[in-house]
Amino acid sequence: MKRTKLNYRFLRLSLWVSFMANTVLNAQSVEIYAGHKRVGIDLMWFKNFKNPKNETTPFLFFSRNRANTDYQNSPTAFGSTNAVSYNFKNGLGIVGVASLLNAGFTPKVGIQYYQQKGNFMFFGWLVTDVKKENNVDLFGLFRYQPAINPQWKGFFQAEVFPVYNPKNQFWSLTQRFRLGAKYHAWAGGAMLDFNQSGKSTLTHTQNVGAFIRYDF
Repeated sequence: MKRTKLNYRFLRLSLWVSFMANTVLNAQSVEIYAGHKRVGIDLMWFKNFKNPKNETTPFLFFSRNRANTDYQNSPTAFGSTNAVSYNFKNGLGIVGVASLLNAGFTPKVGIQYYQQKGNFMFFGWLVTDVKKENNVDLFGLFRYQPAINPQWKGFFQAEVFPVYNPKNQFWSLTQRFRLGAKYHAWAGGAMLDFNQSGKSTLTHTQNVGAFIRYDF
C-alpha cells in the first residue's frame, strides 16, 4: 500500500512537471524548489515587445506559470498569470492581467510600476478583477543581484502578493523569499514561502527549503 502511494505521487509529479515543461522553451527563467511541505516549479517570462526594427517598445509582457504539490495525495495546485502593459518613461504603466488558477479564469485591470537600475529591479501592480467579486490584488517583485566577481553574484528576491475580497472581507497574503548565490546563469540557495489567510483571525502556513534556478 505504501509503495502504491509513493508510485502514485511520483506519477502525479511527473505528469505536472511534463505539463509545465512544455512551456520551458518559452520561459526566461525556470526555478525548481523543494520545501518541507511542498515541491514545485516556477516558470517566468519578463520582457519588452520589440517592433519590426528590433527596437524596444513600451509594451511589456509578463508571464508566470507555477505548479506545486505536497507530499501527500492532495491535488496539484496550478497557477498561470499573463499580463500585457503599456509603460511610460517614469515607470508607471497600464496593465491587463489574465489569471488562470485551479478555481478558474479571472481577468484583471489596473496600474503597474517597473524600474530596473543596475543590479536592482522592481516590478509590481495594483489591479482589480472585472468579475463580480472585485478582488483587489497588490503584487510586488524585488530582485537584487550584487556582483561578487566576474563569475559570481549574490541573489536576493522578495515577493509580496496580498489579495483582498471586499465582499467577504477575506484576506490572502503571500510572501516568497529567495536568498543565495548566482554563477553565470545558475542560481541556488534557501527559499521561504509564507501565507496568511482569513478575516479577523489569520491562518498561517509556511514552506521552507531550497531552490535552484536557471536564466535563459
